[in-house]
Amino acid sequence: MKKYKSIIFILVALALLYLAKDKYSSFNISKSIQACLMGQKKLNPDLTKEEAEKICVNYVKEQVGK
Repeated sequence: MKKYKSIIFILVALALLYLAKDKYSSFNISKSIQACLMGQKKLNPDLTKEEAEKICVNYVKEQVGK
């Protein structure tokens, strides 16, 4: 009986960790893009917001894909 409780606990914990990973990965990506935007504007003040955003979104997607 104790063995079954341990197995059920591990399965539930794995499911919750998987759900948390999906939820917070998009949060981390958006924070990375925001940080990149701030850096781009500081390094290249003449860039428009749209240009910097395009650069950052492509960069972050490339890094996540690795």
